Amino acid sequence: MTVRLHHVAVQTAHFDQSLRFYTELLGAELLTRRPFKHREMAWLKVGEVRLELFSTRSGETDLLQTWTDHIPGPVHLAFEVDDLNAFLDRAQKLGARLHPSHPEPFTPPVPGAGRIAYLLGPDGEEVEVRESEIDLTRS
Repeated sequence: MTVRLHHVAVQTAHFDQSLRFYTELLGAELLTRRPFKHREMAWLKVGEVRLELFSTRSGETDLLQTWTDHIPGPVHLAFEVDDLNAFLDRAQKLGARLHPSHPEPFTPPVPGAGRIAYLLGPDGEEVEVRESEIDLTRS
C-alpha cells in the first residue's frame, strides 16, 4: 500500500493577500477559487503538492489567533528552490520580508543541508524556503 500526501489546508484571515503570496511569490498554480460554506477557498498546486487555502468564515475574522509556534500541529510550510539568493532577491522586490524569528538566511548544522530562509507569511506565520540538499554520497 502506498500513502502519499494529497494536500495541506491553510486557513487565513487575509485571503487575497495569501493567494497573491502563494501564487505570485512562491509560484503556485491557481487551480480553482470559489465560495465554500460561508467562506472562500482556493486550490493551489506547487510541484506535486496541493494547498487548499481557506478564508475565515464570514463574520469570524476576529476569532483566529495570532500565529505562534507554541501550539501543537504544523509549524510551517517549506518550499524548495534551486538558488536561495536569486529567490530572495526576487521575493524582496515583490515586497516579501524575512520572518523576525530568523532575520537572516542560514545553513542548519546538519550534514548536506542547504541554506534556509524564513519569510513572513500573510498571517505572521513562518514560511520556509530552502535550497536543495547537497547529496553527500556523490563525489
